[in-house]
Amino acid sequence: MKDTFDLRRFGLYARKEFSENWKAYALSLVGLSAIMGYNIYQDWNYVHSNLYDKKYPLEIYSYLAIAMGPMTWIASSYLLKSFSNRQQTFATLTLPVSSFEQFLYAWMIAVPFATFICYVLWKIAWSVFLPYFLNDIPNLLIGNDSNYWTGNPYVSVFFLGGSAIFMWGAVTLGRLNFLKVLGILITVGLLLFEWGPNRLLKATFPNAYHIRKPAPAPWIPQIVTIESSKGVFSNDIHSTFEEVYQFWWVLCVPLLLYTITYLKIKEKEV
Repeated sequence: MKDTFDLRRFGLYARKEFSENWKAYALSLVGLSAIMGYNIYQDWNYVHSNLYDKKYPLEIYSYLAIAMGPMTWIASSYLLKSFSNRQQTFATLTLPVSSFEQFLYAWMIAVPFATFICYVLWKIAWSVFLPYFLNDIPNLLIGNDSNYWTGNPYVSVFFLGGSAIFMWGAVTLGRLNFLKVLGILITVGLLLFEWGPNRLLKATFPNAYHIRKPAPAPWIPQIVTIESSKGVFSNDIHSTFEEVYQFWWVLCVPLLLYTITYLKIKEKEV
């Protein structure tokens, strides 16, 4: 067991990595704070514009998810950057720690630590600026329902799945792996979410002359709205295996990708 994981050895390794990379971590926090500040500035302009309807609350939780997602992706790619070229890979694999300990440290910083820091910064930012919003617009409604972002199980696809993909890319795609993975995701996303669903739905509903809303994402139960010569119809497409389907996307896919990443690291040891 100690060849795979030793708590004292892991603690020494984590302290070493954190002390050597704290400047990069701090710089990422500055960038994240700038993004949050820009989002708050956009909200300030929005609530003071003619487009805002004061009957509806100002939703602020969406920016939390927008910040958490890219933060975990960038951290996942950066923390395994040493595997992008042979010289750094060799130096990393000769450290007196196991591959599992290296992978575990990268995962802990990239996922739970990064998301926690994002939440803390988001909470601090809105606690500072929200009184200015309420002072300027006393009757402003603030959306405080976080269930969509924290209670939705599919959010893990965004965080865990995205983190796993960028970790895999860092170990297998070499230099500029973050940009390569991002390019692959954008290309596949356009094919699956734009080109693919429209072709599939047109084949499924040949009498429809306009498809109003294509399938949003493969892990979400799809709502298809079509407009045909007989009128407008909305259909919820649910599978009898929906719970299995959800379990696969939410948990199995990220775990599978994390396992593949760890095995690729082990493979480099040989």
